[in-house]
Amino acid sequence: MKRIYGILAAAMLTMFLVTGCGSDGSKEAKSIIKKQADVTEKYINGLAEVKNADDLVKVFDQYTEDMKELVPELIEFEKKYPEFEDGNVPEGLEEDARRMEELSAKTASAMMKAMPYMMNEKVVAAVERMEKELSALD
Repeated sequence: MKRIYGILAAAMLTMFLVTGCGSDGSKEAKSIIKKQADVTEKYINGLAEVKNADDLVKVFDQYTEDMKELVPELIEFEKKYPEFEDGNVPEGLEEDARRMEELSAKTASAMMKAMPYMMNEKVVAAVERMEKELSALD
């Protein structure tokens, strides 16, 4: 369980780093923030609809695949624009940052719906895959 929260925390931290953009790179940042918000929203909606362990495995596997695609873009953005790690939300990106904050707030309640299935061996395996895949992207 701690691993899941660690992965989610890392994803949210990355989001906050990206939202610290200035005037240069804002268009690229807006695109990345939108992609991350879309991935996060899909994940949260999936968690909210979980009815059994198999559903939860599908949600975790989909999130893993989506993040495998997104994380390299986030890492590249951070390398390209290291000055954007100051945490200030630039003009024009407030709505996207607000959307990510709202989604972040929904994550905990969505995870509560999944809690009854967290000890299922298939779910544990999916979490391990997610952790392995996402940690390899660092």
